[in-house]
Amino acid sequence: MKVISVVGTKKTGKTTLVAALVASLAKHGRVGTIKNMAGHPVDRGDTKRHFDAGADVVIGLGEARLKVTRERGDLNCALAELEAEGVDYAVVEGFKHSTLPKIVMADIEVTNVVRRVRLAEVDQALVEDLAETVRGMEDYRAKV
Repeated sequence: MKVISVVGTKKTGKTTLVAALVASLAKHGRVGTIKNMAGHPVDRGDTKRHFDAGADVVIGLGEARLKVTRERGDLNCALAELEAEGVDYAVVEGFKHSTLPKIVMADIEVTNVVRRVRLAEVDQALVEDLAETVRGMEDYRAKV
């Protein structure tokens, strides 16, 4: 599985680039995404009520399926899950402190920078170039 992380500060175009990159990579195989949702609590609303009642797992069904567990995972566990699902490409949004290779969308200092990109530069040619870079990367192996 090839893995790339798109990092940057708020409102720099991370989600826009992730969506375009996913669309491009999906032409070449199965794609999974992981989004850093720090500060996105499940400690209110119906999910909280279900957990307070004793549920260990809550699955929401609708247009999609969303699984929430009490288990605190980490990035490596999430990547291992995608790998087990047979995903060819994982596009991670966030996790700027990880050791993953990164496309950077802001003036931040991080390790393993593959490329720095500004939202104004994002067009189909750039996205295809980035996707080709990802396709040529070494496979990532999750450590479980």
